[in-house]
Amino acid sequence: MIEKFSNNQNWAKLAPFLGVLSSVLLLWFFKPHQAIFWALVNIPLYLFHQTEEHLWPGGFKNYINKVVNKLPEGEEALTDEKVFWINILLVWLAFLLFGCLAFFNIGFGLLIIIFSIMNCITHIIQAIKQKEWNPGLVMASLQFIISIFAAYFISVNGLTNQLLWWIGSIVFSVVVHIFLFKLVMSK
Repeated sequence: MIEKFSNNQNWAKLAPFLGVLSSVLLLWFFKPHQAIFWALVNIPLYLFHQTEEHLWPGGFKNYINKVVNKLPEGEEALTDEKVFWINILLVWLAFLLFGCLAFFNIGFGLLIIIFSIMNCITHIIQAIKQKEWNPGLVMASLQFIISIFAAYFISVNGLTNQLLWWIGSIVFSVVVHIFLFKLVMSK
């Protein structure tokens, strides 16, 4: 079953549907004047980001293998299975877990936001470095702006122990991104 979902990023076919569903639920239950709204806003945004990365127009796996890793045709450092596990475990499940925990402490929402900001920065830096679009860049650019505001909003509207949560969120996000880069770049 995992092979079926991972092949050709079949899992990504769920991303736009889940993005719309999570947007509707977010707007139905929460309003932009609430900190929890901004703590959770990256869940639908990330799903739309994944749609651009892996479904339409897609091509993230090929972009990483050919442009970033400069691998010859037929060689892959980033495989369909790696893409599946990265996105399902490190995004969908982690965002679901931290989203639920944000109801108990809004700081967990900051983890989602900072993780998203770091991911957005990697897309933006790659675009500047390569002087070209990369899969996920359009949504990453939009998501970056929204995430900066979201981080500010929850920091001044409900985040206790701000310094501790900011340091913890940044350290967590850096460690996870280093792990992801090593995983993506390794054969």
